[in-house]
Amino acid sequence: MVSGKVGAVLAGTGIGGLLVYLLTHPSEAQAASPPEGVDPDVWNAIVGIIQSIQEQNARLETALSQFVTLMGGSGTALTNPESFVTGPLICAVAAQGYNIPPKVIPWDKELVVKALSTNAGLIYLANNQVDAALVATAYPMLPNEAIGLSIENADEVWISAQFAGEGVSFIVEQK
Repeated sequence: MVSGKVGAVLAGTGIGGLLVYLLTHPSEAQAASPPEGVDPDVWNAIVGIIQSIQEQNARLETALSQFVTLMGGSGTALTNPESFVTGPLICAVAAQGYNIPPKVIPWDKELVVKALSTNAGLIYLANNQVDAALVATAYPMLPNEAIGLSIENADEVWISAQFAGEGVSFIVEQK
């Protein structure tokens, strides 16, 4: 015969296991009669708690789904993009600003700009032609460095090169 604390632990483990089972199988809990030795009022309270937990879970799932939809997502797994927009942008003249061609960036995507690995010098990145040509105002990029930009349109990005014939490649997913 099991006694004292060991018996209480075994009983608790049994009750805990039963609760886990009932939480994962709520329809069986609702249809079942109280197990032997369990007061019907206690059993009804347990079933009520399980139903309440299930209802809260359903409300949370609905709220999460609405939030994901509000944020522009589908609430499902990620999907492959319909296409990519890519391209190189080569600076024919050093220290002169060149504009990435216009392309709308989906709200949940980034334009990725990467300095070519073959560049010998720095690439300067800015949001206008004048600043791109000024070392003091542009963002300097080392060869092979990349940056993601959360912007509306690719043509908001201007680059210049330290040496003529150098540049960047860019990519953005499209929906």
